[in-house]
Amino acid sequence: MYAFKILTIAAIKMFVRNKQSAFFSLFMPLMIMSVFAFIGFDSVPTTNIGVVADNPNPPTEQFITQLAAIENFEVVRGTAADERAAIDSGDREIVLIIPDDLIPAPDQIAPVEPQILPVLTSVQKPQQVQNGLSVINQILNKTNLAIAQTPAFFKLEIEEVSSSNARYIDFLLPGIIAMAIMQMSIFSVSFVFADYKEKGILKRLMATPMRPYQFVAANIITRLLVALAQTAILMAIGVFFIKTQIIGSYPLIFLISTLGGIMFLGLGFVISGIAKTVETVPAIANVVAFPMLFLSGIFFPIEAMPDLLRNVVQFLPLTYFANSLREVMGGGATFADIATNIYFMIGWSVLLISLATFTFRFEEKRL
Repeated sequence: MYAFKILTIAAIKMFVRNKQSAFFSLFMPLMIMSVFAFIGFDSVPTTNIGVVADNPNPPTEQFITQLAAIENFEVVRGTAADERAAIDSGDREIVLIIPDDLIPAPDQIAPVEPQILPVLTSVQKPQQVQNGLSVINQILNKTNLAIAQTPAFFKLEIEEVSSSNARYIDFLLPGIIAMAIMQMSIFSVSFVFADYKEKGILKRLMATPMRPYQFVAANIITRLLVALAQTAILMAIGVFFIKTQIIGSYPLIFLISTLGGIMFLGLGFVISGIAKTVETVPAIANVVAFPMLFLSGIFFPIEAMPDLLRNVVQFLPLTYFANSLREVMGGGATFADIATNIYFMIGWSVLLISLATFTFRFEEKRL
């Protein structure tokens, strides 16, 4: 027991002193989270609308005022030549060339033929154009009903429901934690043990009174402690600095992180066993880990993927890991709610650890 304690302390010191491990374990996930947090995926993009109206009548002027009062609309009035130049240069998404009598006065008879409202749109920003045209159509439809004096047949009965007001960063944080633990578990184990094996360090360790399993167990414990530290630090930064919401059980979150660490440590030992040299480790590890970063719902929901692809990626180990963290942190799920994900993570852990026992050796295989 004393030897195991000393080995664990030594493994922790070696990990902490390795600047590369610290960078990939904490600073890189933190940078990714910070970048995505401040990009502003939750905000509705501003639509710049140019308005050309020489001498509009009061109802038409009121329509222009309504447009300018809409949030996320930036309405600028100008001449036809100026606004055409502005949309050509990309400064406008929509330009409305509004007739002076687009909307008739109350004492005027509504025109039999529909009024034509020329609209210029930019092809470079389709999202803003679509949002702008949708709102403009809604205003014109309401105006049309008011002119025709058509009674309202429908009325919305709105009931406010309390929700967690989830933002994109609330979706992202659990995925970043899962990604960080996966990368730390795979790369730190595969690089270190492949290097030790290539240099003969592991072989020489077998000649000491130390048991091989003690050395492996000490490194596993070290990396599980690092996984828990990653989870705690990233959650603290998310809560206190980026104002994310965590409404689930913290013990359950740390349990999931521990299980995820075990699962990917098994994968790391498999890679270190397959790799014959340290130079082959990055190639094998990236082939395995890189696709999971983009196919396991870390940055974007897998529901947005095609059905064929979604039916495959939903069984990836990182998918179960990220989904479990996300459901607990963002949805307050209990153990029973995520039991299926937990069981699949256990299954992946057993499979990967079993593969590791066949591939991992303390010395290079002799031909």
